[in-house]
Amino acid sequence: MSTAALLRLDPDLGAGIPASQRAKAVRACRAEVLELPEGRWQEDDADFDNSGFGLIVLSGVLCRRVAQSESQGAEIVGPGDLLRPWDHLAEWSTIPIEASWEVIQPSRLALLDSDFARRAAPYPQVAAQLVRRALIRSRYLAILVAIIGQRRVETRLTMLFWHLADRFGQMSGEWVDIPVPLTHSTLAELVAARRPSVTTALSNLQDQGVVLRTHSGWRLSGTVPPDLLEVQARS
Repeated sequence: MSTAALLRLDPDLGAGIPASQRAKAVRACRAEVLELPEGRWQEDDADFDNSGFGLIVLSGVLCRRVAQSESQGAEIVGPGDLLRPWDHLAEWSTIPIEASWEVIQPSRLALLDSDFARRAAPYPQVAAQLVRRALIRSRYLAILVAIIGQRRVETRLTMLFWHLADRFGQMSGEWVDIPVPLTHSTLAELVAARRPSVTTALSNLQDQGVVLRTHSGWRLSGTVPPDLLEVQARS
């Protein structure tokens, strides 16, 4: 693994550090960077010092899946998200579950181990920002819960795409490009629906001009449907 100045790669983590201390903080807050290719990621606890903050995503997109019996859920993890893949819920969960990771796009993660934590200790603003990132990720999960609570699969997908647009979207004229190559199967996991139902719903949404598939991901109409705003207002 290489090392890099974390506060240069993710400047928001240094928000609040006085200008007089910033250069010193940048030098102190160096972290090892892990590069992950596309495909399944089998994290190995032995490879990490798990006594620090965890891993923070610098670039790329990952999918975390959790399976319980025949049911499966998923979440999308992207730049700025904090994770601790070595904390296995199954070790203390009453309900048997299995978790796995897939790298959807080549990703770079910074390891915020115990050495990093000690060097960053004089700058409590960094720790505060990391706590904020962890809470934001939990709120993204709450949004997913609200999405899968909608009755119609088309509504779930439309809400999911707008959620992804908020996180990853890039304006392109009257459209929003979402450069995340999510398959029908992954979308089905994200909205808690069966893949054939998602395929049918996507076909309907494309016919309506709501969403289009592109070589890099998806393209969403730049106008939020009025009925979706009504659903959001009631949520």
